[in-house]
Amino acid sequence: MDGGAGSRLRAYAAAAGAVWVVSVGFAGCARGPALPEPLGPVPETARLYYDDGGGLADSARLVIRGEAMWQDVWQRATAQRPAPPPLPVIDFDRDMILVVAAGRMTPEDQIRVDSVGVRRERTADGEDRDALTVIVRTTQGCGRFASEAYPVEIVRVRRFDGPVSFVERRERAECGGVGDR
Repeated sequence: MDGGAGSRLRAYAAAAGAVWVVSVGFAGCARGPALPEPLGPVPETARLYYDDGGGLADSARLVIRGEAMWQDVWQRATAQRPAPPPLPVIDFDRDMILVVAAGRMTPEDQIRVDSVGVRRERTADGEDRDALTVIVRTTQGCGRFASEAYPVEIVRVRRFDGPVSFVERRERAECGGVGDR
């Protein structure tokens, strides 16, 4: 990713943090609190895009709750495709987008949003709150390919206006002892 695109991605991450701070203060004011949903697997129908072609070359975890950021991230994520797919229409009053990008890896490596759900957590101040937990699974391949890849997955989930935490899970592919790292 060029310096400008990397700077925009860092700016989006900072803006997402600012949105998180604001949304924690106002969660539930206009629409009422979100109904807690237990942690569960992400259905295949929620998976909007997966690629490893380098559209997003930096590692990232993004929460997108608005159209402008969505259009920009989609354009950059699909920019390396010869015929980029059209931008999916998202109702941001009902849904939001999660983007997970792994950075530089190999074509055998993968990143997936494994599970999503609302959990009760205790803050540093001792208060209980609902938070959206996103389990991200990164699988390292068997090391048979030396070329570079930049895995990214984009999924649609039900809108949640509170805090979002990404929990990382790393695993290695079963390689039968051949090429294990």
